[in-house]
Amino acid sequence: MGASIRKDMSLTFGAAYALIVYEVCLSRFFSALFENHAVFIAITLATLGIGIGGYLSSRTPGDLYRLRSEWLGGFSLVLVVVVLIMYGMPYFGIWYYSAMAILPFLVGGMLISCVMQNRHLEVSVLYFSDLAGAGLGAVSAIPLMNLTSPLQTIFLLSASLFAMSLFTRANKSSFRKSAVYFLLLFFLLYNAILPITEQLPFRSYRTSPSNVFMAEKNIRIVFSDWNAFSKTDVYDAGDGQLLYITIDGGAMSPISKYSGDLNLVDYLKNTTSYLAFQLFSKERALIIGAGGGQEVLAAQLAGFQKIEAVDINSGSFNAVKELSAFSGDVFHQPNVRAVISDGRSYIRQSRQQYDVIYLSLVKKKSENGFGIALSENYLFTQEAITAYLAKLNPGGKLAFLLHNEKELAKVKKATENALLSQGIPSTQMQNHLAVIGTYQHLGHVVWGMGGSLITRPLVLIGTEPFTTSDAHRLKDEAKHIQQIPVHIPYVQDRYRLLTNTLEEHQLNKISSRDDKPYFYLMSSGVPQAFVWLLLAILSMVTMIVRKTNYAHGRAVYFSGIAIGFILIETTLIQRLILTLGHPTYAFVLVLGILLVSGGIGSFVSGKWRKGTTRRFHSLICIAIYALGVNSAITWYNDQLISLPMPVRLIVVGILLVPLGFFMGMPFPIGLSRIPPRIIAISWAINGLMTVVGSLLTVMISMTIGFSATLAIGAAIYGLLYGIQPQLGMQNPETG
Repeated sequence: MGASIRKDMSLTFGAAYALIVYEVCLSRFFSALFENHAVFIAITLATLGIGIGGYLSSRTPGDLYRLRSEWLGGFSLVLVVVVLIMYGMPYFGIWYYSAMAILPFLVGGMLISCVMQNRHLEVSVLYFSDLAGAGLGAVSAIPLMNLTSPLQTIFLLSASLFAMSLFTRANKSSFRKSAVYFLLLFFLLYNAILPITEQLPFRSYRTSPSNVFMAEKNIRIVFSDWNAFSKTDVYDAGDGQLLYITIDGGAMSPISKYSGDLNLVDYLKNTTSYLAFQLFSKERALIIGAGGGQEVLAAQLAGFQKIEAVDINSGSFNAVKELSAFSGDVFHQPNVRAVISDGRSYIRQSRQQYDVIYLSLVKKKSENGFGIALSENYLFTQEAITAYLAKLNPGGKLAFLLHNEKELAKVKKATENALLSQGIPSTQMQNHLAVIGTYQHLGHVVWGMGGSLITRPLVLIGTEPFTTSDAHRLKDEAKHIQQIPVHIPYVQDRYRLLTNTLEEHQLNKISSRDDKPYFYLMSSGVPQAFVWLLLAILSMVTMIVRKTNYAHGRAVYFSGIAIGFILIETTLIQRLILTLGHPTYAFVLVLGILLVSGGIGSFVSGKWRKGTTRRFHSLICIAIYALGVNSAITWYNDQLISLPMPVRLIVVGILLVPLGFFMGMPFPIGLSRIPPRIIAISWAINGLMTVVGSLLTVMISMTIGFSATLAIGAAIYGLLYGIQPQLGMQNPETG
């Protein structure tokens, strides 16, 4: 292998590594600015740049190839400049950020596609470098952000690319130019350690409409932590008794001033949350969504002896500990156990039984996984409620504090289905549930905020019916603290009225399931923004095909393998969250293994393809094996969860390696069977249709579930195998 191909492999590896790390960092950056599905839309629009870059590079592939090392240096600087502009400018809306964020993807896409077109005889080893770089980028992005911060990660990434550019240039520069280059490298390295952003305000974050303190002027941040999972800030509003934790600017949770004397926080007895700890024996409580620790204090005020506080976000625990002079370090008291974990995973592995399991406003609506596709948690599904109820002691209660009646409708439906599955007849449902609405919280009237019918409802659920005495006590306690009994069995039985009210307002009554866990999708069907975006991308691809006279059969092939790849890849990430217990593990393992083993498959395909028949047998191997993996996850999910984490990681890894190996073959084999002059166009079509695959993954899984989505991805590969001889993929001299 000559020096020239090694150089191109290094450049391809570096660009692919940078693009995936940038995408993951970008999702974390956007999660601090946008809410809910807007993050996914912004990332989707930005990643269109990879495909568009491929199309642009097809116009002048030779000129760009000669300057490929310099282009990599320019790519590194574009990364930093774009991020700094988005960081330092005020909030301008999703279209602005999508337009800015697309630039690095466009530049990186141009670089990789031009290298592949000019080195078409070595496309299998170049695609190996591409997938290996992306896979290692996926594995390292999250540890890098946790070790430093998203912005420091970008500076470190840019410095590495710039250094690679300097040392791979064919033409040496003058002394002055070299001095400028090394000064730029020093600037990037310096900022990877002490970033300039520490001296600059994060203006887009502070002015974002998702930031709950955006309109407040006389407040200050007393703690800040920005890692791969969230941006956690603590604000001091100057009232002396409370600090406020925000997650990505929202999901506000108070920290009470506490010195060890519970009498100083007895005002918490007047909160709706306190009612959740009233009706049971007071031995052991599990709190999922620890927040700032007020629920722990409420449980202690109620007399609980043992409290387990679980939160997937380490930032909340770090904030309370760092501010221990104010908070009393409530999570590290003798009777409190703090656990950093996904709540659903923890409940599945815990051997304890509880008197109360309490979930308090646990989900931050900005959460979006890691930029590859929408990520939903599994805390509110029908299966989750069944699991919670199974962990209750006799007479114990499951409690949810929710945001509004829309969430109430989904939890109510999931609860009814869970109770029905346990043999409780529908005529008895109303005796197992109670609903209390929040009229005021910490002295502030909140009823009806945001136009909601039922504000911050507290839902209490038991495997056993409420007793009459408990019902009377709950009603008295609710009225005593001026909260609103929406439904209490026997004494305020409004279950039928509650059901009719939710139906009249046409709220989504579909129960969330583990296979379709989109709890915060409150409208029926797929969001229209996804449909319009899908149509726009398909129109763009159609225009490119027509303008370049690209053969339709080849367009179908490269589009199909792009869509199938993403349908399988992103669905596996989502489905394995439950198996592995954390979205980070699922993301790192699936992307790392599929991409790296896919790179090996690409490399091997270069050795095999000379003797292949007209059919690409890797296509049918992917179809069969993907269906097998889908079935294995369905059958063995519950069995795997009982195994130690290292064993689960190994088992899943062994399962995924053969799938990734075969998934890395169709693209380089396809490129080897087409004229070299259209390789960049093929890259462009594949890149654009990859984005279509991400959209389809979400749209299909929202409609019919993740298992069906993965099966459709496998079916696409099977269909391509059947029609591939008719797609014009055999003769690289025509087309």
